[in-house]
Amino acid sequence: MKRQGYITIQTLIGLCKKLEDPRREGGNKQHELTDILATALLGTVCGCEGWGEIVAYARSKENFLRTFLPLPNGIPSEWTFRRMFARILPDALEDVYRQWVTPYVGSCYAKQIDIDGKTVCGVTKRSDMRLHMVSAWIREDGISLGQIRTAEKSNEITAIPQLIESLDVRGGTITIDAMGCQREIASTIVEKEATYILAVKGNHPTLYTEIEEYFAWAVNDPIEKGRLSVHQETCFDHGRTTKWRVVSTKDTVWFESKADWAGLQSFIMVECSQKDKDKHHVQRRFYISSMDTDAQHFHQCIRGHWSIENQLHWTLDVAFREDQCLIHDGSAPQNLSLLRKMALTLLRTDTSVNASIARKRKLAGWDDSFALRLFSGA
Repeated sequence: MKRQGYITIQTLIGLCKKLEDPRREGGNKQHELTDILATALLGTVCGCEGWGEIVAYARSKENFLRTFLPLPNGIPSEWTFRRMFARILPDALEDVYRQWVTPYVGSCYAKQIDIDGKTVCGVTKRSDMRLHMVSAWIREDGISLGQIRTAEKSNEITAIPQLIESLDVRGGTITIDAMGCQREIASTIVEKEATYILAVKGNHPTLYTEIEEYFAWAVNDPIEKGRLSVHQETCFDHGRTTKWRVVSTKDTVWFESKADWAGLQSFIMVECSQKDKDKHHVQRRFYISSMDTDAQHFHQCIRGHWSIENQLHWTLDVAFREDQCLIHDGSAPQNLSLLRKMALTLLRTDTSVNASIARKRKLAGWDDSFALRLFSGA
């Protein structure tokens, strides 16, 4: 499946017309739901934080906004934005988002899907609400494929399989940190016709110890080490030398609990040695996988997993100041979390300007022609 066209606000508006309006029938609806959503999204793209700034931006750009939005009764008030985003059903808006990005992403075949969670700290500071979102990130496209909120008294272990079940991940490789190293999650991934790489840590002490002891023996055994796949790489960055040594094996028949892990084919050891001036630190991490591949490919996938931290979570915190947002009314925190991802998707998929996300946000506020390009792709 090839990419179709551009990701634009205009295509999003078309999809948002199917959203259920949370306002009661027969009420005094002065503003279209699509106008409210499009204005809020464009304001977020342009660097606005909070409803007051979105309204101030929209009023200063009202003549420009009227070139592509009806705005029959002018710019909605701050109270209108607050009330609407608190009432819009997050699942419905999430469904619109997925329909919006799917034509661009196309198939997940041969792509890496990184899954990780992030807590929106500002919401927790302001209220008793805990907003923890688990996202699926397509590394090759630099796009969030979808997100799900963890239940109030639950964690990622229950949210991750629900997220995977709701996505078409056929042919992709799913990478998850130690929290996602669960038999049920591995089984769900295999059932969805995808492969997995799962980090193993102390939450599975027996599994961790058995893999650790195997590699301690295998790398020194004259016969077994000949069956191992080994990849080594050295990086130099900011005066620090990092050496990577990745060792993988397809020999899993000795593992007594193999049948409990759906599709299990490989064990991986990643040894990271860092030398910085007088400090020398060595760390070993272990993984299980349903992939039948070599150590070099495992190395690319394992290091690539951190793109969800660097390109999604870090950007939301630094460029969008997500953790500083204190909005906590109703469904607004979850809807705003998705709105930021929409804005990030627009900015990241635009290739007309070679600039950082932070600079693109400023440019969208300064240059109406750039903002129009994000709106319509023209």
